Amino acid sequence: MNEEDICVDCRKWEREYSDLLGNIALYEYNELMKKYFERFKFMGDYYYSNIFNEELKEIVQKEYGKGWLYVPVPLSKQSFQIRMFNQVEALFSGLTFTELLTVRNDEKRQQSKLNRRERLRRRQPFILNSDRRVEVEAANILLLDDIYTTGGTLYHAAKIMKDAGAKKIKSITLAR
Repeated sequence: MNEEDICVDCRKWEREYSDLLGNIALYEYNELMKKYFERFKFMGDYYYSNIFNEELKEIVQKEYGKGWLYVPVPLSKQSFQIRMFNQVEALFSGLTFTELLTVRNDEKRQQSKLNRRERLRRRQPFILNSDRRVEVEAANILLLDDIYTTGGTLYHAAKIMKDAGAKKIKSITLAR
């Protein structure tokens, strides 16, 4: 990969964390994808998770089969109460998840309500579920999320995994 192939956000994360996640995004986040997420995520039309589910599962199983833990980005309690489902778990349903992360109790603002600068300056929103620490040591972790915007969410999750001793950390999202 050439330097010009790496986006500005990824260069920032590379300076801060040294390892890039090599995120795979199946689609570009454009106007059509924005409408999809409004309907699915914000209007709660759970059926929309089925549109990309098979494709997401197929690429995860093909690229990251045995030997990887599939870790969905968690949803805050407030967001779950509004949506009544975790959109990431819905998109990747059918995979066996390892629930390693929890959103900090003091995390008040939804990621989708933050502007670019606020997202990039956001402090660590996650904590590692203390009873799961042993599973992370020397593990290959595949972080699952819906949208890669600035990379902040995934790099915060990756930092927790790296600090707990994960061997490899990669990520996959529906859109970028």
